[in-house]
Amino acid sequence: MPLLPEDLFHRPIPLVPHFSPRPWGGERLKSALGKRPPPELGRVGESWELSDHPDGPSFVGGDSPAAGMRFGDLARAHPREMIGAEWAPERYPILVKCIDAAERLSVQVHPSDEWCRRTGHPDRGKSECWYVLHADPGAQVQLGFRAKVDPEAVRSAIAEGRLSDLLAFFPISAGDFITIPPGTVHAMLEGTMVCEIQQSSNTTFRLFDWGREPRRELHIEQALEVANLDPECTPPIRHVGGVTRAGDDAPSRLVTLLRGEHFGVTLFDLIPGGSVGQADVAGPRGSVISVVHGSGILCGRDWEQPLKLGDTLFLPAAMRSPGLEADPQSGIRLVVTECVEG
Repeated sequence: MPLLPEDLFHRPIPLVPHFSPRPWGGERLKSALGKRPPPELGRVGESWELSDHPDGPSFVGGDSPAAGMRFGDLARAHPREMIGAEWAPERYPILVKCIDAAERLSVQVHPSDEWCRRTGHPDRGKSECWYVLHADPGAQVQLGFRAKVDPEAVRSAIAEGRLSDLLAFFPISAGDFITIPPGTVHAMLEGTMVCEIQQSSNTTFRLFDWGREPRRELHIEQALEVANLDPECTPPIRHVGGVTRAGDDAPSRLVTLLRGEHFGVTLFDLIPGGSVGQADVAGPRGSVISVVHGSGILCGRDWEQPLKLGDTLFLPAAMRSPGLEADPQSGIRLVVTECVEG
């Protein structure tokens, strides 16, 4: 591994995503976010912006001396500078994606870490959350059930093609924040694009795939084993509104969206034309910033990093809190993710 300069860890680290083709994928990752997946992949539904998962790692980008390295390899080679620890885990625990659903995803559910340990499943459990980047007029999300059901009722509904009669659907719009704990039966529906923050896991159990052709494997029994069938346990959708000032004298706004067992998520707003000398986006264990609205410039003592919608960067633990300037027309909104696992 080449010797890397110390100042590499005093500035943001740009990332090159892994692109994942999906039968329900669309064109918005390219048209709205400026992503450039290889044409031979066909319909791309996901860009794994920050990933240390073996199914799709992301890489260091830009003109960094570490360009071309896997993000996880850099974290393990320089744990103190990257994540503020003496050592880095075999797999960085967080995965950040952008997802474009031109068609509806399957009705699915993810297991917990406890279930994976108990059953010897090789991957981790999956807790996730979504910040909605775009929603077509009338767009919805499927979350949980309308009423409490038992496994046999779900099996019968799947066999008869009427599972949707049991499911709960909710309207969504850009700016909504949706928390999906393990065991939550859910489906992202057509006309939706999100920034997803999740545990580093690729385990999904499909209950129902809407009659899609060609048919994909379902995992009904595994799904029912891990699913929570009580609608009282479905978390509410939170709408955080547009980019606004925090008060008459404050151009920025910091909102805690989630403080979970695995990661914390906050939202940082800066009004059009606003600037702050120290944006509260860096953390002692490193942080991931995702630009979910607008554009701007992140700046340090001897560097500037332009930011645009769809960008994802890692801020190393060794980096000081940067300054931030917002575009005079759009302002800027960042979703900031920090790992909180021990």
